This record gives sequence, structure tokens and C-alpha cells, in this order.
Amino acid sequence: MDRKGVFTLSEGKGLSALGLEAGEVVGHSAYEVYKGDPKIQENIKRALAGEDFEESVEVGGGPGAGRIFETRYMPIRNGSGEVTGMLGVASDVTARRQAETELLHVAYHDSLTGLPNRMLFEDRLEVALSQAARSKFMLALLCFDLDRFKNINATLGHSAGDKVLTTVASRLRKQISEGDTLARLGGDEYVLLLPQVPGAQFVAQLSERVLKSLHPPIKFRRQELHITTSIGIALYPSDGKNAQTLLKNADTALHRAKERGRNMYQFYASSMNVAAFERLLLENQLRRALERNEFAVHYQPMVDLSTGRIVGVEALARWEHPDLGLVFPIDFIPVAEQTGLIIPIGEWVLRTACAQVRKWHEAGWRDLRVSVNLSARQFQDVNVSELLSRTLKDTGLPASSLEVEITESTAMHRVQDTIVLLKELKKTGLRIAIDDFGTGYSSLEYLKDFPADALKLDKSFVADLVRDASDAAIAATVLSLTHNLGMKMVAEGVETKEQFEFLRAKGCELAQGYLFSRPLPASELQSLLARSRKKGLLPK
Repeated sequence: MDRKGVFTLSEGKGLSALGLEAGEVVGHSAYEVYKGDPKIQENIKRALAGEDFEESVEVGGGPGAGRIFETRYMPIRNGSGEVTGMLGVASDVTARRQAETELLHVAYHDSLTGLPNRMLFEDRLEVALSQAARSKFMLALLCFDLDRFKNINATLGHSAGDKVLTTVASRLRKQISEGDTLARLGGDEYVLLLPQVPGAQFVAQLSERVLKSLHPPIKFRRQELHITTSIGIALYPSDGKNAQTLLKNADTALHRAKERGRNMYQFYASSMNVAAFERLLLENQLRRALERNEFAVHYQPMVDLSTGRIVGVEALARWEHPDLGLVFPIDFIPVAEQTGLIIPIGEWVLRTACAQVRKWHEAGWRDLRVSVNLSARQFQDVNVSELLSRTLKDTGLPASSLEVEITESTAMHRVQDTIVLLKELKKTGLRIAIDDFGTGYSSLEYLKDFPADALKLDKSFVADLVRDASDAAIAATVLSLTHNLGMKMVAEGVETKEQFEFLRAKGCELAQGYLFSRPLPASELQSLLARSRKKGLLPK
């Protein structure tokens, strides 16, 4: 073009990329052709003023709007050095830049939900922390974890899991403001960065909205999936001044929210670190205990109240700690549940108990049965039917001599699936008992559908039934209910003669408790079995 910006020559593919023909520009002012793009007009002026430069330009208006060019602007000079015109060389790089943008998005975003991934989140967190340090703002970090998400993948498949993850991401997006960062770190883990918050109350209110947003069920095919989340919260600067500390403390608070019952939020407190350390120590010791065979099974007799004879035993795990001595389940089972160690521990207890009762059968006590607890984690994460079948086959114990106990709350979780599984187990010939009855949230509508042989009345109702009319009424009502459903009742925690007499008078068939015997190692139970056969264990 000449010194006035009028095109004098045009060739190459540049015009076609702009949707123009040579005749549309030669003889016309570049300022007129690009009247809709002030940036290109400014570049032409710079070149005609004598500046030689390169620049990447996205056409903002006029022909080719939206396309990206890498352009070299070169002034043309005469022999005296005066600028007489300008030569422009442009390459259309639109496709390449779009590909680079897409690759960059893939590198920094989660492919399933489209949310920022861990890499992008960590970059934004570092920037936000630097800004918060300069401006003295409070910053909040919220870690999310979907409650019992593994059950969805295990029962309905990964397509259902993906549907849940994308729906949750969509609902969470609607709760946050521009400038906040919601990221998916992997699996069912999300994290939310609030770079500037007025106070903890604001974060609490947002957390409440998040919990509420997940209440509506997610529809997958013909299923309605009910999803909840637990949230752990850490605040800058009180809970940490760097990314690593804040993430660790938010995660600690998240675990505390799960321990307290899930579907809630929990702010971090420094005391949690002490509890977390103790929990980690216990977890490591439990893993070593499995490797070193430190676990044992004790057996508590189950007594027929009409004869005083032992008809069964409940297998109870004990930990023979090398330094602490005998550790009872209440002190280690919760950690085993949370960490998944309950699965190998529970399988070992089941196999050990079945093998031991098989030995007692061979020694003459052929009617003796064993009752083994299945934990909620086993019920959810293990193929229970296959586990029980394999154990009975390996140990040679008849199915009719094994009673499986599940707690009331476990039975009522995913109740329809539970009923199907229990009916499947019942067909094999083994017995089923509902443990801790009265402490959960059973619905009588479903209880009648459970193929259970026995209900175990929780010891909390047995303890005061002689002195407390309400507990006595509950015990009598449960007993009547049990009989009407064709089951037997087992009273737990019987410790006094008065409790025994009350229960027997009301028609309770079976009981266990310290009145008859504490849980005993197998070696000590043998003599008690012989005594029960000769004289019975009923109090005089």
C-alpha cells in the first residue's frame, strides 16, 4: 500500500482467508476496508510512520472478523529514507490457535465435567493466596466428597457414576460466584476456592446451600439416586498460610464431617490434627496386626432360656496388642470400618469362627451354631454371597450352623437391595439375625419382608427393663412383634437374675450376657459347653 494506506497490490491466500477478492481492495484505503477494526488501523499507522514489527492479530471487525493472523508490518522507503508505503505479510493461524486452545483446555480441565482440574486449581490457589496475603483478605477452601459414591459404581455401573458426577458439578456451579474456582480433583472429590470471603458465617451459609442443592434425586434410567456430600472447610490465614497446609486441614475437616454422620459441613479445628494423628497411628498398627496375626476370636454363649443349654455362640473379634494387651472392638472397629480394614479382618473372623465350630461339631456338639457379624462396609463392598459360600465350603461347616448378623441400620440402607440379598442368602440354608434392634430406624413395612430368623434386642433396652416401665413395655412389644413375624428374639446384655426372669416370663427364647458368661477364647469355652449340657447355665 502507498503512504496514504491505499492498497496497490495484493496476492497470495490472505485475501481469500478474509473472504475478499483482489478487486475489492486494490485501489481502496486500508482504513476503509478495516474500518471496523481499530487495532489493524493502528498497526497500519505505525508501519507508515516507519516502525518495522510483527504482531499476532485477531480481526475484530470487517472482513474475516474472528480470524487470527500472524502479521509482519514493514515500511517501504525511497533512496532518501522516506517512507513511501508499507508491505504487510500475513499468515492465517486460526486453526492452529484453536487447536492450541483446545489442547490447553484439555490439559487444565477435567474431561468429564469440564471443571478445572488439579493442575489449574493449584495454580489459581497460589495466585489467590498471594493476593490474600497482600490485601489481608480471608480466603476459604472447601473440600467435597460424595457420600457412599462407590456403591453407585458397584451396583449400577460407571455410566450411572458419570451421570452423578456431571449433575453434581452442574449443581455446584450454580451455587458459586464469578471469581470462585470449583475444581474436580479426581473420582468424587471436588474442591472450591473462595478467594475473598467476609467471614466464616458466609462460608457456612454457602455450605448449607450446597448441601440443599443436592437434595433432589438424580434420575438415571428408571432409578432415583439420592446423593449427599460431606464438606471440610479451612480458612486462610487462621487454618494455614500455604496451599499444602490448607488442603491438608480442609481434608481433615472433611473426614471429621464423615465421622459425624455425613451430609454435613465441618470447619477445621486444630484439635483435629491430634485426633487425625492418633487415628493414623491406630490404622498403621491395625495393618501390622493383620500381618502379625494379632487378632483372636472370643465366643459368647447364646443360651436357651427354657433349658439353660448353649445353643449357639457369637463370634467377637479381639485384638491382642503386644503393648496394650487385649483391645476391645469398640476401640478399633470404627477405624477398621473407615479405612476398609474391616473387610480382611471380618473375613478372617468369619473363617476362624466357622472352622472352630466345625471342630466342636466333630467333638460332639453337633447342634451348636455360630453367629458372625457382617459390618456395613462388608455388606456394601464385598460379594457377601460368594464370601459365605466359599467359607462354608472351605471349612466344611453346614450352612444351617451359621447365623449372619447385620445391624438394623445396615439392613435399612438400600433396603430393597438388602431384602433381595438376604433372600438369596436364606436359600442357602444359613440363618439371619437383625442385630441391635431398636437403635436404628426400621420401618415395619419393610421388617415384615426381611427373611430373618431372629431379632436381637439391644442391651440398652435390657439394662433397665426391671426398673423402667417404658423399657419393659418396649421389650414386651418387640417380643410380641418378633413372634408375630415368625422369628425368635435374642436379648443381649442380660446381667441379672431379675432381667432373666422377666424375659423368660414374657416368652423370650434366647439370651446372652454376663449372667451366663462373658465372651471366652475357644479353649475356655469347651468346659462351659460341657457344663451347659449337664446342668444348664440358668441362675438358681
